[in-house]
Amino acid sequence: MDYTGGNIHMISWNIALGLVLIALVLPFVYLRSLIASLRRRLREHQTENEHLRHMLRDLEAHVRNDKSLFLEALGVPFLLVRPSGRLVMANRRAGLLLGMDESRSANLLRVLPEGELRRVIAESVQVKEPRKMELSLTLNGEQRHFRVRATPLQNAEGHVGIVFHDVTEEHRTHVIRRDFVANASHELRTPLTILRGYLETLLENPDTAADEALRSRSLNIMKKHAERITRLVEDMLTVSRLENADHGYLKMEEFDLQSAVDDVLLRLESQARRQSAELTVQIEPRPFLMYGDRFYWAQILFNLMENSLKNNPEPGLHLLLRAEQGADGSISICVQDDGVGIAPEAMPYIFNRFYRADAGGRVKGTGLGLSIVKHAVEAHGGTIVAHSEPGHCTEFRISLPPQSS
Repeated sequence: MDYTGGNIHMISWNIALGLVLIALVLPFVYLRSLIASLRRRLREHQTENEHLRHMLRDLEAHVRNDKSLFLEALGVPFLLVRPSGRLVMANRRAGLLLGMDESRSANLLRVLPEGELRRVIAESVQVKEPRKMELSLTLNGEQRHFRVRATPLQNAEGHVGIVFHDVTEEHRTHVIRRDFVANASHELRTPLTILRGYLETLLENPDTAADEALRSRSLNIMKKHAERITRLVEDMLTVSRLENADHGYLKMEEFDLQSAVDDVLLRLESQARRQSAELTVQIEPRPFLMYGDRFYWAQILFNLMENSLKNNPEPGLHLLLRAEQGADGSISICVQDDGVGIAPEAMPYIFNRFYRADAGGRVKGTGLGLSIVKHAVEAHGGTIVAHSEPGHCTEFRISLPPQSS
């Protein structure tokens, strides 16, 4: 039998079968490998996309944070709105000022309480030029004044930038100066009118000028009102100097408070004797060393104590001046009396220029004494508060931080 041919035939069959199997398996293996490769690449792309999304979120957060920092760094309330009035962005100051959530988009033409402000926004959009206005708002019970500027931006969206500048102090200073001039003019007019009247009488009426008694009386009255004008001018100059922001006029030195008190008591001695007033001084320790302008501290104490005597002319007033030093070097000075006191409705105004709690004019003076006291104390870095129980007592307390020469 010929086994060689059969073996060859078997081998050929096996080879063919192997080739068939290879032809069938190879595409499967390739396909499987290709799928695995595609899966790997998909996972890589997903990872890369996730990384890009994280980067984008971080970038957006960074941009929002930078925008927020920039808006807050402006230091003033700021709004950016569309021509329709819808809010684009705002800083926290603007949100607090207008009582709104600055992080949420809103139609400001509906949100804003001030009709004039809405008009300025609309007008700036219409004419494409900056518009300004003055705005008053009540914040935490205090009226604040703002200068508002709405500026249309040169961009495709036509946004409008709105800036609020707080001019409360400027407005307050203007009112103070206006009232100061008006009050000073009023205070000067009365003695000047009296002086002029007596001068005209003496010059135009020979009988009055020749009568020694009438002439003497007229001259004494003129002297009294000339002295009133002099003190008023001096007090106004003192207030003006004390309002100087740098306080460079203060002659700072170490001095014993008792020496300044002694000068004050000497000046008030005759007035206290006429009123049978009892003046008591309690100063501890001795010597009581302070660092400041001795002249102004004597003026502070004199004005407070004279004010007490003037407002309590009835005999028997007890007036106490007490000074103490704290363990940390702080200083407390108190001027207290048991007189008629100050009415509650007058208390908020007693440190104002030309204000007199005695509306009837019974108490004479320039009306600048307590204003000088307040400014002089603050020029030395201190504070002063007043407390009064009508019919029982009045107390002025000065507090000074630890001092260094």
